Amino acid sequence: MNWLNYFERNAARRKPIPWHLEFAVEPHLRDPLIHTLQRFQIGESGEGKFLKKWAAQSGDADFVATIDLFVQEEQEHSRIMACLLERLDAPLLQSHWSDNLFVFVRHVGGLKFEIMMFLVAEIIAKRFFRALYDGTDEPILRAVFGQIVREERAHVAFNCYALRCFSDLLSPLEKWATKLLWRALFRLTCLIVMFDHRTILRAVGVGSGQFWHECSEIFERDLARAFPTTPEQKTVVAAPSPN
Repeated sequence: MNWLNYFERNAARRKPIPWHLEFAVEPHLRDPLIHTLQRFQIGESGEGKFLKKWAAQSGDADFVATIDLFVQEEQEHSRIMACLLERLDAPLLQSHWSDNLFVFVRHVGGLKFEIMMFLVAEIIAKRFFRALYDGTDEPILRAVFGQIVREERAHVAFNCYALRCFSDLLSPLEKWATKLLWRALFRLTCLIVMFDHRTILRAVGVGSGQFWHECSEIFERDLARAFPTTPEQKTVVAAPSPN
């Protein structure tokens, strides 16, 4: 299955969130959850202008459509987190320093850098929202977090595929330097997330050491997919089957 087919089918087959159910968040999760959702909601709300511009320059209509659907999925995550905040009687943030810094760093380094930063955020989000999913019994929360986890897995694979388009053109020295930079960006971002969201991680029973270790393992696997060195790793990053 190609990526355009994946995003089209996923949009059509996405499981509905059971908003009709009573919403009863565990008391110890409420305040930390608001803090976390406000920051992630604004981070997922971007328009993907750089990615759309890159897609348009390719002249490939299918790739343009794929990027558009990818951005729409990110915006859907923002929308459903906004719905959760509404249920929690909490306001949406108009801006936040962490999101402003993340956007600045993405844009200052060009397109390849932006994809790398997207991947860093998605790798961490994949593990982070899995922790939230496992840490609650509330049906609406689990439906929202489950959807985000499933789709972030695919987003990571898609961005590994996109980054492979750049990495295949680099010399060995350029690949080494790029991987070194990407590791540094990942570690810095992971530390920021661990500090800013330490309260919710404690509330769902995930220690800082565990979160760091598991995010690092995921990152190294995806680093190998984006910068392959063995025949097995050089297998094309394929689109998964929609859920």
